[in-house]
Amino acid sequence: MFLSLEVRSYEREDRHHHHHEHAQLVLPIRGEMKIDVNGCGGCIDQSLAALVTPGSIHSQQTNLDSRFLVLDCAPTTFETLQIEHLAQKIYVPISPATRRLIEFAELIGNAQLSIAASQLGPLLLSSLNPGISRFPDPMKQLIARVQADPGANWSNESMAQVAKMSMSQMHQRFRLMFEMSPQVWLTDLRLQEAQRWLRGTSLTISEIALRAGFSDQASLTRAMQRVRATTPAVYRKTQKQSG
Repeated sequence: MFLSLEVRSYEREDRHHHHHEHAQLVLPIRGEMKIDVNGCGGCIDQSLAALVTPGSIHSQQTNLDSRFLVLDCAPTTFETLQIEHLAQKIYVPISPATRRLIEFAELIGNAQLSIAASQLGPLLLSSLNPGISRFPDPMKQLIARVQADPGANWSNESMAQVAKMSMSQMHQRFRLMFEMSPQVWLTDLRLQEAQRWLRGTSLTISEIALRAGFSDQASLTRAMQRVRATTPAVYRKTQKQSG
């Protein structure tokens, strides 16, 4: 089964139209890409990937510092993995599981990716199948996108826009599903992300705060004190001692 993985950067603007005979999945690591596939334009970021099927005409525009994990595979790969439904889409929400795999791929680099592609590639493709069917249909894309990138600039307005409903409708859905408001749910999600970074990395607390979506270290500390009854420094120290 033909399958390759590579971390790539693209020219800032490529007005040429491309096509190829293999399938290509573009997964943002950092930044965003405006991409047009067969006349269907969109913008992908850390919460949304693009799937270019064989023969599709496409062009793209990116930021200078953007980086992407690109998976090239044979057209039959989706059938082999029993995920044919993905091949019917262009823009695919990135699940939290997919985001973790993308982070791992970036960490090991292209040399190791060429060796690990046959194992990591199928995992990436299978992880894109969102396991959130229990949510009402209008909420699927919102939940998937926010969980994939909780550190993004999510306001109530932007979340309602993704969910394709009014803010009052969105608040009602969150109350029914989570028994909390959208922003309280988002804060908890961001705290989970911050705690993951505190446990598993040596990043500074200030950098973790920004990555998780907080304005600064003080904002993260206040949120953890209020919701978790601890501070980032105490949490990290406790995790290291228990580990």
